[in-house]
Amino acid sequence: MANRRVVADASPLIGLAAAGEFDLLRELFGQVTVTGAVRDEVLSGDELPGSRELSAAIQAGWAVVVNAPFDATAFPGLGAGEASTLEYAIGHPASCLVLMDDPSGRAHAKANGLAHTGLAGVLVAARKQGLVSKVRPLLERLEASNFRLSREVVAAVLEQAGER
Repeated sequence: MANRRVVADASPLIGLAAAGEFDLLRELFGQVTVTGAVRDEVLSGDELPGSRELSAAIQAGWAVVVNAPFDATAFPGLGAGEASTLEYAIGHPASCLVLMDDPSGRAHAKANGLAHTGLAGVLVAARKQGLVSKVRPLLERLEASNFRLSREVVAAVLEQAGER
């Protein structure tokens, strides 16, 4: 996956930080692209998970911020982060993997032919590549931080990771 441009929305960034595994993004993908709107959303609260991590990743150069103007009317019901992420990815469809958890955003990604996954997919990929030995403790950290994943998603992640 390292050859593919990865563009991330805020939720997977925040979730990985809450799980204490933000660096999985670098280990899996090498470099991650975020739009200015996503950067602003994640950095808006110094005490929020992901703020320090994203700032450090930008400073280290493996998280790259791009200016991605977007038309909010093109994606009704989505926030600026999701909409700008989709707009950027639509401009780079063949080489882009979208990291997004929002169901409506993922539906737009699918409708536009974009490869996409979310936090759960990143955790499964990390487990399959041997970057983490177990995903269950990460899911428990997420739950403890009030990051919500549905029971169905948790069950699917555990099954795909061979931890059922």
